[in-house]
Amino acid sequence: MEGLPPGMDPSQIPFAPNPSGAPPDFEGGESLTPTVLGTGVTFIIIAGLFVVSRVITGLKKSRKLFADDWLCVIGLIVGIAQWSCLYTSMSKGLGKHSWDVPITALTVEIRLADQLLGSITHFAVKASLVFFFLRLFGTLTWVRMTCYGLLTLTFLAYGSYEVIVLAFCIPRPGEEWGNVVLARCATTAPATIAVNVCAVVADLALFIMPFPIIAGLTLSRPKKKGLLVVFLIGFLVVVTSIVGLVYRVRVSYYTIDPIWDGGNVAITAYMEVFGTVIVACTPALPGLWSNVLSESAFFSSLRSRILGSRSRRTGDSNVSGSMPTARTYPPPTFQNESISKASFRTGSQRELVGDEDGMDEYPLKTIQKTMSVNVSRAENNDGQTGGDGDARRKKSNGGWEELGEGNCESTVKGGNARC
Repeated sequence: MEGLPPGMDPSQIPFAPNPSGAPPDFEGGESLTPTVLGTGVTFIIIAGLFVVSRVITGLKKSRKLFADDWLCVIGLIVGIAQWSCLYTSMSKGLGKHSWDVPITALTVEIRLADQLLGSITHFAVKASLVFFFLRLFGTLTWVRMTCYGLLTLTFLAYGSYEVIVLAFCIPRPGEEWGNVVLARCATTAPATIAVNVCAVVADLALFIMPFPIIAGLTLSRPKKKGLLVVFLIGFLVVVTSIVGLVYRVRVSYYTIDPIWDGGNVAITAYMEVFGTVIVACTPALPGLWSNVLSESAFFSSLRSRILGSRSRRTGDSNVSGSMPTARTYPPPTFQNESISKASFRTGSQRELVGDEDGMDEYPLKTIQKTMSVNVSRAENNDGQTGGDGDARRKKSNGGWEELGEGNCESTVKGGNARC
């Protein structure tokens, strides 16, 4: 490599001296690689699920995707690509302290790819939120003007940084990828800080802007809780952006461990991207349930099974003891007493029968059947039958009272007929 004494192996030279004076540990030592792998995979899975939910909901409800939907998808894809570059460099030894990293581990190509992809993904996710607010609240003048201002600010900031990176981090004619290009690329630190200041301003504006809009809405308690979760995630994204800016200033001016601090900057960068994606897709989750999941065959079958199981359990508890028992009455007995009241009714009416001794009236069953019988004889006092079949007679006060000729209708109750 350029600038090294003859015969010196660059793979044995650390990027910075150890403050404790200990020799470099190129094979071991503390590393950020497990942190990058664990947090990166977790955030990618969660953000990916949110983006898929947003796309499915948008296609189900509107039959198309809007600009904010496409920007969110692009931001996620490019963010995954940037994280892949970061993890590749970490796995090659750049995730450790500067005194445990050989200078040969630094490559301009990976740094260039990381810087270019980072600008694209950050602009895409922020622009996704801006276009989302324009689509929903663009009729408000102050919202429209604020969104246009933020869109212009972020485009100029990230666009100009792309130009600076391409100008400083690509070998010029006659140069090779090496320390000269790497050293020149490192001089872009002031531009990096300026871009991140603009990013923090944009994040704060996007976080605060919904408050005046929501203040004028009447929302139910569940929706208020949902908004609280969204704003909590948005607040964490803003905090992450501010922490990343602090680390960038530290790396650029007064750090003694630039590789380690630079790794922390990279971690905050992709966490900010994926966190913004989650915030941008959270409003689509209620629509996913109401428009997609609740109408699917799987959830319909599951709901039917749950309701059927509850119905069976309720029925079993009623049968086992909670079902009320019907009131029963002893059958009335009429020995030699005369019937004081008899009424014959049809349809759904009920019959009342009592005796002369003040016996309580008993409600009988609804008349189920009527029949005609030809009465040929009437009972006498001793239970014998007599009389002709052309007359109907009724026992009353020891005598017989003629009821007239013809047939009589009698109520059938328990298989017995009576006139």
